[in-house]
Amino acid sequence: MAKISFASFNLRNLQLPGKTYYASSKPYSTGTYDAKIRWTARMLQKLKADVIGFQELWSPQALEEAFREAGLLDEFDIVAREAEVGKVQVGLAARKGMLRGEPAWMELPEELHLVKRRKVGHEEGKNVYADEVRVNFTQFSRPPLCVDIKPLSPKKAPQLKVIVAHLKSKRPTDIWREIRQHPEIKQHQEALGSALSTIRRATEAAALRIHLNKMLKGTNKGVVVMGDLNDSSLSTTTTLLTEQPPYKLFEASRAGKTSDTGLYSAAMMQQYRSLRDVYFTHIYENQMESLDHILFSEQFYDHSDKRRWSFHEMKVYNDHLFEAHGAAKDEAPHMLPSDHGVVKVVFDHNPAKN
Repeated sequence: MAKISFASFNLRNLQLPGKTYYASSKPYSTGTYDAKIRWTARMLQKLKADVIGFQELWSPQALEEAFREAGLLDEFDIVAREAEVGKVQVGLAARKGMLRGEPAWMELPEELHLVKRRKVGHEEGKNVYADEVRVNFTQFSRPPLCVDIKPLSPKKAPQLKVIVAHLKSKRPTDIWREIRQHPEIKQHQEALGSALSTIRRATEAAALRIHLNKMLKGTNKGVVVMGDLNDSSLSTTTTLLTEQPPYKLFEASRAGKTSDTGLYSAAMMQQYRSLRDVYFTHIYENQMESLDHILFSEQFYDHSDKRRWSFHEMKVYNDHLFEAHGAAKDEAPHMLPSDHGVVKVVFDHNPAKN
């Protein structure tokens, strides 16, 4: 039976030695860089995935060197672009022959209108309104990448859209400029910065959802979204992105037969069939979280009338998180080549019999 596999891989700031990534970060030494390349190459060899989405990528050259070290450079096409200082990028690799058309890094859609007004009075026969909520952003913190791919097997399988995303992290937004103007907020900077990060992540999720609505509404196009979404499966931001489609949990249920614009979660699919519920991709302050996700449209959902592929399995490669947990900070670049688990999902080609 034909299969296709997808993986999401946070590279933890893959950059060339001596090159700046974040302005406050120390560039990698040659030794640290070589260790990152070797580790990344071993992970690529383990994955054996057909399509891999990458986050925290600064240098396409460094990613090519990791594929070369793995002996896989001639087997994959890499889609990536150079990052500016402080503006990390996402990227993708697909097996030779899968890519179609031109890749696109997505911008905020013009429909992203996050304004809520309230009536504050009535003057000269007209209602008077004031903004109760207004959110203004001009760009994604890390623009998502959208590519079209054609599965290699079977030949009759239709093209798919794959989106690689990296939403704003939970780390508090730096507000030092604002503190200069309003010193009284300094003691609250962590709370205010965390609120701003949450607002940005929710805004980015809403923006991506608008793009997905336009891709999926009234179509039979298969879509896979993967990446570091920086929140759990049932968080507000992730469910905003998925639209929480129905899952079929018993035979008589009709749930999941159709979900035109919803996205299903590989983590949820795995948990429904697993005897264990331990799934995490990140450890911070002894808290195990699932921040990295692979989501897919109804064309990949087992019980959908529009199914083209069925869920086979999900694997999470996270042993390195235990190995590095508790390491001294000066050892971290060597001990923790990535601070996220790597997620892989496999699907069988299994069209619904209607």
